[in-house]
Formats: sequence, structure tokens, C-alpha cells
Amino acid sequence: MALDREDTLKKADKLLRQGRLDAAIAEYLRVVADQPRDWNTANTLGDLYVRAKQADKAVAQYARIAQHFFDDGFYPKAAALYKKILKIVPDHEQSQLQLADLSAKQGLLADAKSYYQIVAARRRARGDRRGVDEIVVRLGTVDPADLDARTAAARVLAENGDKKGAAGLFRALHADLAEKGRDAEALEALRESVRLNPSDADGRAILAKTALAAGDIQAARGYLDRDAAGNDPSLLMALVDIELRAGELDQARELLPKLLTLNRDLRHRVTELGWKLLSGALPDAAFVCVDAAVDAAVAAREFDDAASVLQEFVARRSPHIPALLKLVEVCVDGGLEATMYDAQAQLADAYLAAGQGADARSIAEDLVAREPWEGAHIDRFRRALVMLRVPEPDMVIAERLSGQTPFVATDHFSGAAPVDAPPPAGQPAAGQSATSAPASEGRSPDAKPPAAASPRHVPAASRPSKSKRHEGEVDLSGALGNLDDSQGSATPAAPRSLDTVFKGLRKDAGRGEADQSAQHMKLARTYLEMGMIEEATASLETAARSPRQRFEAASMLGRLFREQGDVARAIEWFERAAEAPAPGVEDGRALLYDLGVALEEAGETTRALSVFLELQAEANEYRDVADRADRLARVQAGG
Repeated sequence: MALDREDTLKKADKLLRQGRLDAAIAEYLRVVADQPRDWNTANTLGDLYVRAKQADKAVAQYARIAQHFFDDGFYPKAAALYKKILKIVPDHEQSQLQLADLSAKQGLLADAKSYYQIVAARRRARGDRRGVDEIVVRLGTVDPADLDARTAAARVLAENGDKKGAAGLFRALHADLAEKGRDAEALEALRESVRLNPSDADGRAILAKTALAAGDIQAARGYLDRDAAGNDPSLLMALVDIELRAGELDQARELLPKLLTLNRDLRHRVTELGWKLLSGALPDAAFVCVDAAVDAAVAAREFDDAASVLQEFVARRSPHIPALLKLVEVCVDGGLEATMYDAQAQLADAYLAAGQGADARSIAEDLVAREPWEGAHIDRFRRALVMLRVPEPDMVIAERLSGQTPFVATDHFSGAAPVDAPPPAGQPAAGQSATSAPASEGRSPDAKPPAAASPRHVPAASRPSKSKRHEGEVDLSGALGNLDDSQGSATPAAPRSLDTVFKGLRKDAGRGEADQSAQHMKLARTYLEMGMIEEATASLETAARSPRQRFEAASMLGRLFREQGDVARAIEWFERAAEAPAPGVEDGRALLYDLGVALEEAGETTRALSVFLELQAEANEYRDVADRADRLARVQAGG
């Protein structure tokens, strides 16, 4: 038969009025047993147990109700019940722990810590070390800002064998301590994390890099080795950095291909490492990075990028013969003619600076054969001959240019083998290199022969054809005229002076070297995207030397300097841009507008007004030109 709740509660109330407490408790128990979620009745029952001096039963009822409120998210009600328990049993540990948790959930962090500390003190007094450790760990979870408590919790976990948990706490501590500027403590936390969890690759990499920054190479190497790095790109990258700074270039060379095989896109990070090493006065280590990055770019058939990296390296560290040799090789493989010719000129200069006359002669002779009208090439050839102590170098050059002695000009972009000019009597036969020169040129028997056909300078003629701009032999007939009036004569014409030869050089070379300025513009845009303003400025200044790129490059320089507050230089570059033809009407107007604004900012009102009036005459409605012209006119009139 179902229990009649109302009737039973009335009966219990009557019993209470009669002073029969135990009988009333029995009736309330019947209701609670029948309806366990009748929380009001359960609370009354708990109060009756308190009156009956039955504390344990009262605590059980209050705890059951409090747990219900806790589970349903009614934290204040649950906390009130636990406090009710503590009034009955002041050292009731479970209620104190529950109150600590409830306080933390409500943001009452001081209260939460207080309850935990009371429990910890009681456990410490009775010698319960494990129980104390439990409280220390709990205290570490209460307040994220209490870094000391979190550190103590991590140490307790480590001491009790929970390495994974401790490592996680130390790792989180590292991030928070570093954010607060407590660097020494942050590093110590990270060291503990890595000690407990050696598989933390990122942590080891951070410690290694920190040691590197402090100049402690040995410590850095202690955190990383090849076995530990495995196939983790971040660890391999850090290990490469360590080996390079330690001077172990061969070790780094072995690691870099593995790193770039795992992720070829990392070549950009490898290049950046190279720039850092270069700025740190470690050029050889820097070139190891650049060389590996270039190889990766070539493997991806990105020859332009490979050449750009090498050009940047040479620009930062010149002369550097290995980099220039690599650049020539990349240009030949990628068909980058214009870049290759410039690289060859730089390589000849580098050989001359290094005192390597034979190598310089080989490159210079090739350059002169290709572009005999370039005075700079002639100068390089002469300097190489002088370095080699060749008698009468000007006469040798004149003979080469006049055709009395042949050039061997290798066309790197043709599948044909080099073709010698037909030799006059007494000269080397076709197929011989120009280095098999007559003794009259004064080369000593021990001198190293120029490497015109050496793979160091020029890949073998059997390379696949890249273009057909040359056919191997340099045709000077148009420039030199008819040097021998009698056809078939075996007697060579008398040597002529350089002045005489140059007077006959054709003015139109037939093949102009492609403008490299486009590459510098591309490089400048890349630098701007990366926020490298100084490097972008240098590339733009180089590009502006070319008429093809002058308008765009100079305009960009003007705007860059104006953004930096250097109005004088901005005006200078805007004016240079104005000297070049604009690619479009709108481009020209935008330039004039920027020039006028810069002049106005510099206080040159007269010139600014002149520019705006010119622009207004051409396009009256352009931007705010009319307003600016009107304002400047009033300024000049003293209005």
C-alpha cells in the first residue's frame, strides 16, 4: 500500500509536539525512504538527528542533500549544507574538501586554499605524508596565477613517480613563467619537464636554442644528438644550427639533406638560418645552409628561387667563389642567361681578387668572346694577363679581337660543342683550347691552364640545350670587317692596336643581355612581404638603375622613404621616377600626386603647387588635387 506522505508528516509533527522525538524521526524516515528526493523532508530529518544527538546520521543526510545540489550546479546551496555539517563535526575532512572544491568553482580562491590548508595541517599532524601530498597537488590546481603552488604540485607528482603528470605541469609552468618574464624559472621548469619526459622534442629544441643563444654550445649539444633528433624536423633544424655554430660543417652537411627530404619547404627556414649565421660572422657555416637550400630548390625545378638565394648571399658576402660557381651552375641548368653572365663577371673579379690569374683569365676570355664590346670584360682580361705576366697584354687582346688568335667561347645554352674560329697558319688547330697558346703569350710551363672548358666554370658541352641564342662561335665579322683582303691567304694580318679594333666593333651587339632588374624587383617585393625594409630598399635601388624598372622601383622607394618620414629622400626618388616613362596614365598621375604631397610636407609650397597645377590641368577631378592647389595658392598669396 502506498505511503500517504501528508498523513505521515502530520503524524510526525504531532509526535514532535508530544516530545516523542524518536517516534517522529521514525515517521520522517518512512517518508524519506519512500521518496528519497524529497529534499526538504530529508533536511528536516537531518535537523531532528541533530536534536537527538545522532551526529553521524545527521551528517549523512546533509551530505546526501549537498551532493545532490553539487551535482545539479547549485553550489551556494551545497556549500551551506557542508558548512552545516562543520558546525556539527568541525573536523569533518570530506566536507572541508568539498567546500574547497565548491569555493574554487565559485572563484573564491582564498577560501578554497584555506580549506585545503586546514586539511593538510591535520594530515601533517598525524603523519599522513601521502595525504599531505594529495592536498599539495590539489592546491596546484586551484589558482593558475599561483605559480609557486603549481611548482610544488609538479614536484610532488615527480617524487611520487607520476612523471607524465609532473612533466605536463612543468611544461605548462614554463609557458606561464616565460609570459610573466620569469625567464630563469621558466627555463628551470622546462628542464624538469624534459628530464621527466625526454620525448618532448619541442622542449629539447627550445633548451638547445636557448643554450645556443647563450653561446653554450656544449649544453646545446647535450640536449640534442642525431639519434634523439630522429626524423623530427624541429629537432633536426636545431641540431643543424648547433653543429654549424660548433664548426662541425661536415656533420651539418649530412643532416641537411635528411631534413629537406622530410620537408622540402623547410628550405626557407634553412636559408633564414644561413642569414643569421652570416650576420654572426660565420660565412662558411652560412654557405652550408644556402648550398643545401639551393639544391632543394633546384630539385624542385625552382631555378629562379635558387639563383635569387645565391645572388643574395653573394651580395651580402662578396667575393665568395664557391657561391658564384654554384650560381653559374644553377643558371646553366635553369637557362638563366642574363644572371649567368653577371655571375661570370663577378666570378672573374673574385678570382682576380684572390690572385687566381689563370682561373680569372679563363672566365674573362669567355666573357670577351661573348661580348667584345664590353670594356669591363676587356679590363678583366687585361688584368688577368698582367697577373700571369703575359708579355704585351694589349697586343694579345688585340690579336684575340682581330681574329688572329682564336677565342674558345662556350655557349652554355646550346647543345653544340664549342667551336674555335678558323685558325690562321701557325695557330692552334680547331678543337684545341685557347689555353694552348703560343709561347709568345708568356705563360710559364708551370702555370695552371685556364679552365675555359673545366667543369668548375662551364658544364660540359653535352648539356641539354636551353636555348639557341648562340651557335658556339662568336661572330666578329661584322665588327672587324674584312681583315684579310686576299681570300685563302695563310699569312695573318699584322696585329692592330686596341683602339683600332674597338673602332671597328659593331654598335649593335645583336644580342643584349636580358635585364636583371626584374629579378631585383621580384626580390624587393618578397622582402617587403617579409617586412625586411632595408633589404627591399637595396634591391629597389639596384632595380632602379635599369630604364625598364626605373619608374616602378623609384616610385616604390619614394613611398617607402615617405612612410619612414624621410621626405627629402622620398622627393629625390619620386623625381627620378618622373624622369622615366610611366607604364600607364594612372601610374603617372599617382606619381605626380605623391611627389606633390611630399613637396608640400617638406614645406616646398612653390614646387608642390607647380606639380598640383600640372596634374590639375591634365585631370581636374583627380583625387583632392583641386583643393590642394587652391590651398597652396592661398598660402603663397599670404591668405
